[in-house]
Amino acid sequence: MLGSTTWVLYILDRLLDLRIYPQDHTARHQFHFTHQYNLQITLIALVVLNGVLLLFLPEAVVWYGVFLALGVGFYFWILNRFFRNNKAQWVKEPTTAICYVLAVAGTALVSKPSINLSTWILVGIFFLIALQNLLIFSYFEFKQAAETENMVSIIGEKLSKKVIHGITSVNVFLIVLFFTNGTEYVNYFAGITLLMTLGLSFLIAVPEWALHNDRYRWLGDGVFLLPALLLLF
Repeated sequence: MLGSTTWVLYILDRLLDLRIYPQDHTARHQFHFTHQYNLQITLIALVVLNGVLLLFLPEAVVWYGVFLALGVGFYFWILNRFFRNNKAQWVKEPTTAICYVLAVAGTALVSKPSINLSTWILVGIFFLIALQNLLIFSYFEFKQAAETENMVSIIGEKLSKKVIHGITSVNVFLIVLFFTNGTEYVNYFAGITLLMTLGLSFLIAVPEWALHNDRYRWLGDGVFLLPALLLLF
């Protein structure tokens, strides 16, 4: 349900962009414009699916989802009402990372009676990976079009690369320090996050290769499929 909800938000965001930014002529914008009917049908189907799945969720998760949905809805309204054509659009990157981690980690933890330190550390690492992912997308979008307004255009390419690699360094340090001395689920999950952060950092090391055919998009988002490997443990 979390996966389909993420898809709902992405499709909704792209359909709204078609109305808000009709002058956008990027290939990605054109793809969504050409296939907007199919996207609308997919959106409706996913909403119906989520409505059915909702019946099987614990009450605590449902209420958490309600409050989170209200918060995300308010964020979208503020963003499109006040920052639509504003340089402050860069706030989308950190805010999106926060909302994403609140959804992924929050729905998993809201029903727990207590949360130990190792879990909080993993949540922090996952947030840094989400932020790293968004920074990388901003980095490559800025390289493709220097007029793009995002975090990279604010802090510059050089500092952006340092931040991206710095996030990897922090994550590797935390994982080695706290999660290399056991074979519990948290240790396996930490190992997956290590692969994720190293994979993202690799894209910055080979910018020309990553830009070809928008590989950075496929691989940058593809790292979030790696936790599926945990099903093997």
